[in-house]
Amino acid sequence: MTLHQLPPGPGPLRYGLIGPGTHAQENLLPALSVLEGARLTAVAARRPEAAAAAARRWGAAAWTVDWTELLDGAVDALVVAGSPELNAEVVESALARGVSVFVEKPPAPGTATLEKLVEAERTAPDGTVAFVGFNFPYGQSYRKLRETLRAHGEPRTFDLRMVSAKPTTPVWGSATVVESLLQGLGTHAVDMALREFGVPDRVTARRARVGGTRYAVHIFLEYADGRLATLLVGNYSNRLEVRCEFVTDQGVTGVLDQLNSLVLSRPSSAPGAGVLDGKERVVHDWPSRRGGYGRTGYSTELESFHHSVTAGTPSTSPLSTCLEVYRVLDDVLRQIPTEGGS
Repeated sequence: MTLHQLPPGPGPLRYGLIGPGTHAQENLLPALSVLEGARLTAVAARRPEAAAAAARRWGAAAWTVDWTELLDGAVDALVVAGSPELNAEVVESALARGVSVFVEKPPAPGTATLEKLVEAERTAPDGTVAFVGFNFPYGQSYRKLRETLRAHGEPRTFDLRMVSAKPTTPVWGSATVVESLLQGLGTHAVDMALREFGVPDRVTARRARVGGTRYAVHIFLEYADGRLATLLVGNYSNRLEVRCEFVTDQGVTGVLDQLNSLVLSRPSSAPGAGVLDGKERVVHDWPSRRGGYGRTGYSTELESFHHSVTAGTPSTSPLSTCLEVYRVLDDVLRQIPTEGGS
């Protein structure tokens, strides 16, 4: 028999990573390592031992302590997971050079800086993609929830609880714990609400001091047509907890708990036919070992970025959309005390 040789196909997209910290090591690099058509070729970090160790562990051929070296043709796309200040600096430089960049949130330390990045995104060379890493909307279980609800009307309310054990001290250059909390979990929560309902007509926020440096922040996003999103973010749990609930105009409720358990139900008096009549519930649980990075959205957000770069399609998480998130949080900060109090 003849051994047939396949013609060589296009080479993989060469990725450079800036900032191989805990988040990158636990989430982004594992997801990138299994991304079809991608290859990590270089790592940049402030400390040479950190850069070399990450390059060795994840199979990159090169490392550096000067991230600007990655902009000189060494890579096709960047993933940056640093402080907001570093993120913004990298994004601005990369877009000016025509290098596509996936940037972890928060992409900038404040609204004024992000506005400049949005302009850089707008004027970047054709085909240059900027993507802000909001993973939760890309999670497979969250998408399953939205896909399932689509047959049962339009969402009227969205309730999200997102609490963690941190931060308990100011991080990322923020002056207070509350500001750090909103930069972290707050950006995730508001992003999810705005993706579903758009920019709100009214923002109301309240803050409770749980004790010490533990806080709960409630954010209410109201819309002229009566829709409502209620968001709770806090740092008083001992782990990350995520629970979201939609109610549609047909009275169908969809709940996703810990990105792992999906429950659909409807009141017995609601119109309609089928399995959701009466007091029945539809429950779907994902096995704990199945698709962790897909369920949390880390692999699927990178897939979306990769597709935009290789296919020349618009980013599904552009800087311009993130700007509306920052503006909502600016409104929140004007309404709540950021330190002390009760």
